[in-house]
Amino acid sequence: MAERQPLHQPLLPVSALVHEESPPKKHLCCFCCCYMRETVLWIQFFFGIVWATAWLISYSLGYYKQWASDPQIIADLTLAYWKVSIVNGVGIGVALVVIFGAIYYKPALVFLGAIYTIIEAILTPIYIYPVVKDFYTSSWMYIVWPIIYGMLIVYPHVVFTYELKTGVWENPNFSE
Repeated sequence: MAERQPLHQPLLPVSALVHEESPPKKHLCCFCCCYMRETVLWIQFFFGIVWATAWLISYSLGYYKQWASDPQIIADLTLAYWKVSIVNGVGIGVALVVIFGAIYYKPALVFLGAIYTIIEAILTPIYIYPVVKDFYTSSWMYIVWPIIYGMLIVYPHVVFTYELKTGVWENPNFSE
């Protein structure tokens, strides 16, 4: 006959009763799409490189000159768009640095993308709005859109930087 277990001993080992913390979870962008790392990479590729390059090409072709006939307004537009083009040119370089940071898990480089986006969201309306407000009926969008755009772009950068700093992304695997 099998030996009986004494009543003073637990049936399960204590280690089975202690709840160990599960590893931290990676956040999904907008709670459904992809992880923050992929989101940062796509944002920097599309907005940082493709969109900024399109802006620079548009500026170089002079489409903005069709908006007005007054030579002073055209001169003001030229100066404003030249300044914004410098901001976008710097943005392409920043995008490449942020992409490098996201690929190699460097939080400071990823956070640089958030800082640059905030600076861009501030500078673009400062340069453009004073020139277009007199003849462009939806000129208020030059103030509202950079705020919306900035928040949508800054969010994944900040969350991914937080995840890198807290160790969620210390092991570069995608099994979760």
